[in-house]
Amino acid sequence: MKTFYALAVILSSFNSVFGVPIADAASQDLEKVLFPNYLVPIKQAKPKIAFPTQKTGQVHYENPTDKNEIKLLVGFDVPKNVGTRCAIKFGLEAKVPGGYQWTVNGSGMLDVWSLASMITPGVTTWNNKPKRTTTDPQFTITQYDDPEGGDAIMTGKVIPCKGGQRMDFEVAGTRSGGPVYFDWYELDSPKSGITLNMYT
Repeated sequence: MKTFYALAVILSSFNSVFGVPIADAASQDLEKVLFPNYLVPIKQAKPKIAFPTQKTGQVHYENPTDKNEIKLLVGFDVPKNVGTRCAIKFGLEAKVPGGYQWTVNGSGMLDVWSLASMITPGVTTWNNKPKRTTTDPQFTITQYDDPEGGDAIMTGKVIPCKGGQRMDFEVAGTRSGGPVYFDWYELDSPKSGITLNMYT
């Protein structure tokens, strides 16, 4: 855990130097926090199986030769006339007895891409998922493996909000980080999981 913490701190410093963190200063312009309408897993080991939307999020990556990768497709219904700039955020609640015991193993790093078209729960699979809108990820999540939870370190840049439309994303383990496993229960109170923040 100490090694991972040190790595996360170094990563945070590196990102700060190169100007890619999502500035917390933008929070003063925060208009709304959106929670996912859809959490749809796609599994490399079951490429033709379409899963319904879930209440939990799960992402797994081991290595390039392992064929058991799990990605997560996330969809948000974006309201009209609320904000013009959007950014993905992530955080986990503190672990408590009787609560969902979320897991963050390995690098603690996830990459996020916008998708070019909408996902459909029960229809979208590993084989037919929508294309990404960019080659490089638009956001990277770095989450500490700490029972107290907390907000993840987020890197990336705000993107235009699509007011009155769906905004869908693909979440996958960061390849350069090595093996990673996330498992969490999406909650609005206390806030836990992935969200889409809307700014003026």
